[in-house]
Amino acid sequence: LVLTLHGRGGNTEAATVLAKPEMQKKYPFFVMAPAVGRANTWAVPQDFSKLRGGQLLPVALEALEAVKQEHPIDADRVYVTGQSMGGFGSFGAVAASPETFAAAIPICGGWAPADAEKMKDVAIWVFHGGADRTVPVERSRSMVEALKKAGGQPKYTEYEGVGHNSWSKTYATPETWEWLFAQRRKK
Repeated sequence: LVLTLHGRGGNTEAATVLAKPEMQKKYPFFVMAPAVGRANTWAVPQDFSKLRGGQLLPVALEALEAVKQEHPIDADRVYVTGQSMGGFGSFGAVAASPETFAAAIPICGGWAPADAEKMKDVAIWVFHGGADRTVPVERSRSMVEALKKAGGQPKYTEYEGVGHNSWSKTYATPETWEWLFAQRRKK
């Protein structure tokens, strides 16, 4: 199952890519694409004031657990990805429930480096545009460094000269999905 978290604009490019018949054929999986209104967000680290509103990640995680109970989901192959606000939500989901996820792909997001210890055992591949003026690239860089310092082995891709929309390139790259679907939850 892939939990996809949209950005502030309400679009989740991951769900669109994953819904393609060729993706479903190559990687049989479930996609979960919850939505929040403009007055809400997924999750906000304490030191990032740009994201405001009710934090609905706990509701999404509760719904995820219900889907896992109702459908034949491989509990060792549950993933989360998101762009922008959803990138923050992806980190937040792993921080809140690291035992749930095999892997995460947060794109142009960030989180509180102090939570890296909680997330270190989850496979994480972080993406960010080097010229992002909406979410500073330092947010991703600091999380990657904190994860490494905590003993994690995150992957990091920074697109030189790319602004905020680093998700289109990420989700269009077959290696992104090959890596994601190869991950299994650590026991």
